[in-house]
Amino acid sequence: MILVTLFLQIILVSGKSVFYKEHQCVNSGNNLKSVVEEIVEEIIDQRNCIVFVSDSVYRNLVDVKNIKGSSTVLKYEIALRDNEQFLQPRRQVQRILIDGKAVNCSAYIILIANGFMAAEFLQYTERERLINTRGLFLLLYDSRLFRSHLHYLWNRIINVVFIRQYNAYKYRSGEKASKERIDLDTVYFPLRKRKSIVTKYIDTWYKGKLLYGTNHFTEKITNLQEKHLQIAVFEHIPAVTTKSRAYYNKQPNNNTEGLGIEFELMQIISKAMNFKPKYYMPDNITLEKWGINEDNQTHVGLVGEAIQGKAAFYLGDLHYTLHHLNYFDLTTPYNTECLTFLTPESLTKNSWKLLILPFKFYTWIALVLTLILGGVVFYFLSISYKKHISLYKNQMHFQNTSMKKEIKGLYLFTEIGNSILYTYGMLFQISLPSLPSSWAVRVLIGWWWIYSILVAVAYRASMTATLANPVARVTIDTLGQLAKSSIEVGGWNKENKNFFSMSSDLSSQEIGNKFKLIQEEDKAIEKVANGSFAYYENSYLLRHVRVKRQILEKEQKENITTVDISSKHNLHIMEECVINMPIALGLEKNSPLKPRVDTLIRRIIEIGLVEKWLSDVMEWSKIMEIRQETESEKALVDLHKLQGAFIAIIVGYVLAFMVLIGEILYWKHIVLKDPKFDKYHLDIFYSINNPKI
Repeated sequence: MILVTLFLQIILVSGKSVFYKEHQCVNSGNNLKSVVEEIVEEIIDQRNCIVFVSDSVYRNLVDVKNIKGSSTVLKYEIALRDNEQFLQPRRQVQRILIDGKAVNCSAYIILIANGFMAAEFLQYTERERLINTRGLFLLLYDSRLFRSHLHYLWNRIINVVFIRQYNAYKYRSGEKASKERIDLDTVYFPLRKRKSIVTKYIDTWYKGKLLYGTNHFTEKITNLQEKHLQIAVFEHIPAVTTKSRAYYNKQPNNNTEGLGIEFELMQIISKAMNFKPKYYMPDNITLEKWGINEDNQTHVGLVGEAIQGKAAFYLGDLHYTLHHLNYFDLTTPYNTECLTFLTPESLTKNSWKLLILPFKFYTWIALVLTLILGGVVFYFLSISYKKHISLYKNQMHFQNTSMKKEIKGLYLFTEIGNSILYTYGMLFQISLPSLPSSWAVRVLIGWWWIYSILVAVAYRASMTATLANPVARVTIDTLGQLAKSSIEVGGWNKENKNFFSMSSDLSSQEIGNKFKLIQEEDKAIEKVANGSFAYYENSYLLRHVRVKRQILEKEQKENITTVDISSKHNLHIMEECVINMPIALGLEKNSPLKPRVDTLIRRIIEIGLVEKWLSDVMEWSKIMEIRQETESEKALVDLHKLQGAFIAIIVGYVLAFMVLIGEILYWKHIVLKDPKFDKYHLDIFYSINNPKI
């Protein structure tokens, strides 16, 4: 009887335990479903599109159609398999994510029981940018989501709520009875520096409702409560100057010189968002700059820092390109920079052409043709007058004295050689030995004098200007000129080389073919000064470098510095811009700070602060350029500029001696050997050979 009683009690107890567990399981499922529906309703009030991701365990947990307001919301559903792989995800999963992103879905309900699968899904979608990391997220809490290699996710996905289920035990009459508890947690931003992530409690599900019931997706970036954010800096004009180093360790020197546009931007952004910037310069950043892809496929410079997620902001004059968008989140561009070449400048050593410099080539052709035509016209007028007018008067039996008066002076132009010489002399304002009596020739001479005066005045004025002006400079100012020149071109970035090589412009392609990579800026500038290289950079940096070089050369001439920087060429900035490149601040990839930072930058641009900071950065260069211009050499006439005059007299001497030698040779080898030559009767010899004499 006792055994039967015990057996019945065991059956009753075990039946009660099984019933309790089944009731507990049903109650737990109902509580989780209620919590999820409550948060989904809250998301619907803020977003008009939701992506639901679930596995086989929670696929039927929530009936979306029964949720209040769901009829007006666009919904995408992804059903993951228990063995889902994300190294090569299914096309259907990819297509749904791409479509959701295309319509700007920014809310995600992710109900996955396996924490490893949930982590892999988040890593894949964040890496491929298939989700909006700045959207709203609802996930089931799992400690496997917070391992050290996943910490970067929770610096990018910050508007997240975790549903955390756990059991609290109470003891009554010696029995252990469980009471389910569901909490809502979120993450801190930025993450606290700990090995494991500590979540932040925000609410509890209690007696069929949320205990606080407030907005669980609170704004975390408006006020960062003076937390520290790492900021990687690459000093590059005009973004950041060396004057900003005093602020790295919070030791401002109250210097009024420009600190750089991006540095000033960061000062204002940090105050507006209430965080403390911690500036640092990555190791070897002056050589690695924005980032060089090493042979072992590792990245260095600012790109390397971004890949490792070491900073929240990256300052360094980042170009708004697809290459940089692969590694950074770039803000709204705050400025555009003219990317061009620093080229060597040559002096035109053409003083030996002083006599022909006053007029251009076609002007000289016109003058020579006019001279020949004028001499010929004078010759034909003189011959015509002598043959026709004089012959007519002779036939009319005029007196010989009258005839002699009429033909007076015509002998100057009756021979073609003399006619051209006297015409040439009048052009140089040399008076004639006698003025012809013929009125036709006189009228022509009068107008020829007017022409000669105008030409002579223009020639003298142009020659005076040529002597007074500084020596002309030969510069390269277009891509076409640079492509045709024999000098090499280059820069430090391989992306720039690809830009020229892939261009449809023939000149750019030719530049891309001879584009050389050079890491050290000082060596590049030295090669430009030697006349063998053209360096590609933004015009602000090139202007600063050129002024700095001029100052060092001046100090070397004054023996102030012992550094040898002697150069053969001046530095010239090419006038044509290769491209006007947008410039932006860099943020960590998928950074939640980007929307707020974009808004602040647009406001700063609108009130004109960017232009003011740019002026501050370039003020030193402008002042030093003005000083260099005022202290430059005056345009004085020296022996070098008079080189043409000495060349002219030397040429005259040489030609005169050549003619003299020619006459001597002609006398000895032709005249003396003539059978008719008689040194005692030279008059007869010359009268025979030249009947006109």
